[in-house]
Amino acid sequence: MDPTKLLDILGNENRRKIIQLLANRPCYVSEISSRLGVGPKAIISHLGLLEQAGLIECSVDEQRRKYFNIANNMRLEVSVSPYAYTVTLHDVPFDRDNKEEGPVGGETPQGEEQSAFFLKLSSRLKELKKRQEELAQMQQQLQAEYTEAMDRCLDSIEEIARNPVECELLFELLKDETTLATLCYNLRLHPSIVNANLIDLTKRGFIEYGIKNNQYYWKIRETGVENE
Repeated sequence: MDPTKLLDILGNENRRKIIQLLANRPCYVSEISSRLGVGPKAIISHLGLLEQAGLIECSVDEQRRKYFNIANNMRLEVSVSPYAYTVTLHDVPFDRDNKEEGPVGGETPQGEEQSAFFLKLSSRLKELKKRQEELAQMQQQLQAEYTEAMDRCLDSIEEIARNPVECELLFELLKDETTLATLCYNLRLHPSIVNANLIDLTKRGFIEYGIKNNQYYWKIRETGVENE
């Protein structure tokens, strides 16, 4: 699913609250309606959108009553900085039917063994939470370093660019390699103007192009700059 569409769906407070409830345990429509203080009709509408997005799924109990639970394991990330805005969605595969078995030949531990097994799992969970926190700190540090590097690159661009178009082109290519058509669209400039500046920057050794899927892609050079 398009992550920006998912972000729009989760922009509704009641839908976020529904996800929060279902993250704890499966719930019936009546339970969700009662907990949130929202009418069943509105809850059913929210559930329908969440189900279409693949976030939740519906099951039926022995009395033919519908209940809902989280369908998939996924991670939605939003990154905002002075130089970038990205929304990414990652599916995290998890096979509930292929979990690691207990320590005794695949049998469920009993008595003291069961207690020890639970404590071992609890310790493992704490370890994973700690690693998640460390990863989050590392991501924060990387974003700070990225922003600082972009600041310095922009200062450098002001020194080497010969006109405003070159400034904008170099900034676009710093973010990612791209095509002439995309550059023209982003900068709202005629292809002849963009192409002329790209050729000049290439001759001066700042950028280069490659071919991918029969298309020319422009990018910042990976080797040192060779000034005239």
